[in-house]
Amino acid sequence: MIRFHDISARDRELIQRYTLNGTGRNCDLSFANLISWRFLYDTQFAIVDDYLVFRFYTGRHLAYMAPIPKPVIQSDGSYKVPEDSSCPASVIRKMRDDAIAMGHPFLLIGCSGSLTDCLEEIMPGEFTFKAERDYFDYIYLREKLASLSGKHLQGKRNHCNKFRSLYPNYEYRPLTKSLIPECLKLEEVWREQTKQDAGEEENAELSEELRAMTRAFVNWDYINCLGGCIFVDGQLVAFTFGCPINNDTFDVCVEKANISYEGSFSIINQEFARHLPEQYVYMNREEDLGAEGLRKAKLSYKPAILLEKYSIMEKNPLSLFEDVHRIKEETELLYDDTFHDPKPFQKLYFDRVFTDDRNIVCQIDDHVVGALQAIPYPLRQGQQEVNASYIYAVSVNKDYRRQHVGSSLMRQAHHRLYYRDSVFTVLIPAEPWLYDWYASMGYTQVVDAIAAPEQVAEMSFNDFDAWQKQKPCAVLQTPESFATAQEMLKVCGESNVQAAPAMLRIINARKALQFYAVQHPDVTMDIRVYNDKDIALNNTYFHITNGTCRQTDRPLTDATSLTISELALFLFHDCHPVMTLMMN
Repeated sequence: MIRFHDISARDRELIQRYTLNGTGRNCDLSFANLISWRFLYDTQFAIVDDYLVFRFYTGRHLAYMAPIPKPVIQSDGSYKVPEDSSCPASVIRKMRDDAIAMGHPFLLIGCSGSLTDCLEEIMPGEFTFKAERDYFDYIYLREKLASLSGKHLQGKRNHCNKFRSLYPNYEYRPLTKSLIPECLKLEEVWREQTKQDAGEEENAELSEELRAMTRAFVNWDYINCLGGCIFVDGQLVAFTFGCPINNDTFDVCVEKANISYEGSFSIINQEFARHLPEQYVYMNREEDLGAEGLRKAKLSYKPAILLEKYSIMEKNPLSLFEDVHRIKEETELLYDDTFHDPKPFQKLYFDRVFTDDRNIVCQIDDHVVGALQAIPYPLRQGQQEVNASYIYAVSVNKDYRRQHVGSSLMRQAHHRLYYRDSVFTVLIPAEPWLYDWYASMGYTQVVDAIAAPEQVAEMSFNDFDAWQKQKPCAVLQTPESFATAQEMLKVCGESNVQAAPAMLRIINARKALQFYAVQHPDVTMDIRVYNDKDIALNNTYFHITNGTCRQTDRPLTDATSLTISELALFLFHDCHPVMTLMMN
């Protein structure tokens, strides 16, 4: 498997060594975008045979960007991508193998036409190519945006001239860190002006944009952004900022203006182009995302390049995942080789508990080399129940250990469970040393596996249910799981049901905090969750009051900051969850 790393601000120099000296003009390659949108896409990077590779999630699906070749030093001391820099088949196959190992068909997104030609040449007939018009980039000549010369841009000149006549004392200033608070206030004004007619989906997109912008501001000192502002009578009325994509193309990431000032968007556009360093021949103003009004506006500025971008998928993407009989058989063999449980127990488990949709596997060279099962259970506190999952039988083929397979399996499981509406996961480490390993992935010891009541193998479910619901907080057996547990006790012996320290991880921070808020209706507080390395969507701010939890993309200055592990300790500090009959 490829060893990917989370992108952080400290990676700018390494990443831009490839991107700035490359030929790509895709807006997704600007470092500001890579950093500021990581919360939504879980973007990671790796160097594969001297190619820079990005991996990310688009919704539930794992995807990759086109590999970027390493520039080489020239005789004048500069760096340049070699003329013959087509991506080798070996890199593509390693990326494909990584996707399969992570449980996803291989998908490339945002790729230029040159990669489609390259893939068809080196791996003919293996891929389908689809042009994604909503994601084409609009790229303009900087000088043209600065001068607005020519009859086709007469209307744009008129807008700017109107602004200058209305506000002759306006002032352009570079966007510095000290102006960020004023920019955030202007964003609020712009949001109020625009969100009135926005639907629910558009409002969600606006919130994501605010979060990305805020993340860029937080990392301002580290991501090499340039920006500009327009002031009228000392009042900020427009701002913009962006980041280089390569040495001749600049990406405009954000542009906001108070539309009460006529022509404010036009003037910030022109003035920023005028003040941008002349080395940038082109300005990429990004996609239109299929919005009709935005497409019309971007086309009206007459782009020099409409950068086509493609999604690329294997023609038979599910071939390795549809062979469920082989996958189950290989999972059973791996289970047996790892745990050596009695054969009757294994047969009962794979007949009664195991299902294909619960099985999460890592496949390398067309064989299962790692697997775990995520088994659904409800978690109950008081009268409230939420979805939880029990992670069981984490196993890796001995020939593939210490190769990142286990942690990749867990990451895959966490992502899948997030989109299956699990709020928590629980597990029981098989060996003492595994407690630290699971802790590194966000688990903490706030839950215990306890012994079942005496003679549980003979109890009715109603009697057992009354017993388990006496617990203040518990992972509950259902009638079906309890019946299976009783069968397993008969196979293995009731003495096997013992107490053991277990671990819990939060999968969905917002739903977990809502669960807490209902239990604590008198609590009012702000919480910031950070450092969830597997589910980046959890890393944001939450406001709790009157029994409800509201997620916000705007920073809350007095928020209590908690890692995903510390959040579990906070949620359950006054109520220790328990579970039993969990096949430990």
